[in-house]
Amino acid sequence: MEQPPTPGIVLLPFDSREQANAWFEQEVRTMLAALRRTEDPRLLHFRLGLSQDCMPYFSAQGQWANEIAMQQLGLDAALLLDDPAGVSSAAAALARALAETGQGEEADRLLGLVGQQLDRLPPPGRADALRSIGWVRGRQRRYEEALDNARRALAIYRTLSNPNLVARELNAVGWYLALLGRHREAVASCREALPLLQETGNRFSEAATRDSIGYALYHLGELREAVSHFEISLALYEEVLDRYNQAEVLDHLALAQRDLGDAGAARESWLRAADLLGAIGNPRAAEMHSRALAGPETTTGTAADRMSSGHPG
Repeated sequence: MEQPPTPGIVLLPFDSREQANAWFEQEVRTMLAALRRTEDPRLLHFRLGLSQDCMPYFSAQGQWANEIAMQQLGLDAALLLDDPAGVSSAAAALARALAETGQGEEADRLLGLVGQQLDRLPPPGRADALRSIGWVRGRQRRYEEALDNARRALAIYRTLSNPNLVARELNAVGWYLALLGRHREAVASCREALPLLQETGNRFSEAATRDSIGYALYHLGELREAVSHFEISLALYEEVLDRYNQAEVLDHLALAQRDLGDAGAARESWLRAADLLGAIGNPRAAEMHSRALAGPETTTGTAADRMSSGHPG
């Protein structure tokens, strides 16, 4: 039975994801300020829980500075509580945000802390920790290590009778295979994930999986099919209001459009990516804008370098 709210707490009903997102965006600074003042030991569980609740929002918006601040607060609480699941979750989230901002050495230190919790975690938590380690290794371009951790996580998820977790990690395995240049294996792994994700209604992970398939197909030279998957991925990310990953997919889509000879479409995709990143204050907005203004022949770097910024969903 659902418990009534504590006296003084007001429940706010939301009719849509957009309304909930707008409310959170309005209140997030207040939440951060309040958490910095929750020094009472009785509030440590509250601080840890709220930091974990905020993680999906900050990731979707690419607000890495806020994510770093929030997860540090959560990690401090988890360490004081000696909560292995909390330590693992907060340290992994903090490592991911640090990796996104190029702070690899500090991310490594936190992954060491995650690794110290593995033997203290039940199977689901251990799989989540291995998945997070893989994610950071992927960002650090240590793809063999990323793949190894993803496969270890997948092996555990397969024992848990949860098709959503299995599918999500199949995409992670596929993504790292693609980054290693093993594109046909990548497509096979991701295609195995798709029906499971559609069955469970996991729009976010389906979006990531479509992007992974598009990436692999792009490198196999199957450009039109790649574009189709990128467009589906983009629509799904729009549905779940993930602006950061919309921009990532638009970058991938633009490269495929350019290689198909449609420079105008590529330019529009890069401009859309710049607008999305600019709206959330992400510094990569300038990079996308520069790509839009540069001619096709002046876009620098290899396709693999430019298309390797996605994530395993």
